[in-house]
Amino acid sequence: MKRKKILEAAAIVFSKKGFHQARMDEIAALANVAKGTLYYNFSSKSMLFSATVTEGLETIVKQITEKLNSNLPFIEHFRLLIEYMISLYLKNNRLAKILLNELSSGIDSKVLAEIESVQERFIIFIADLLHKGQKRGYIKPVDIRTAAIAVAGQIDSLCKYHLRNPGKISKEQIVESLFDILSTGLLKPNLP
Repeated sequence: MKRKKILEAAAIVFSKKGFHQARMDEIAALANVAKGTLYYNFSSKSMLFSATVTEGLETIVKQITEKLNSNLPFIEHFRLLIEYMISLYLKNNRLAKILLNELSSGIDSKVLAEIESVQERFIIFIADLLHKGQKRGYIKPVDIRTAAIAVAGQIDSLCKYHLRNPGKISKEQIVESLFDILSTGLLKPNLP
């Protein structure tokens, strides 16, 4: 329970102030725990930052997996996957902001490696879903890993734009556009 409160407080502080400006005592105060409790759970700010990002991403993958446990036809399942990934990204916008702002600003190499490992597991998760669709004949022969990276990148890019420019595109527009692009492509069929 305390760990969860600490991680929630850390996400707030890291997303507002960034890794370098965030202070452990500020996170402890926001989590309503003693600074010693904070250090008991996380030996350093780097370890707390790593846990905030990695556990956040792992929770998102777990939630998507649970949500997609259905017998829907593949195309509906695929649309649900896109919609749910976008919803979770936007719902967890603090985590998205941390990822957007902090992964290139001098984070400890060990922490960066842990975060990159979780990001890789997310790509593998998407690739596995795409591979299942390909095996069932719904997805044309493409390199699944490259497709998974493209899907993750498009979701990331569209959601970042939405978060940086509130009101310019809606969540529904993101879902519909991405679903159309991924399910039918941009080109009209039978072009000369």
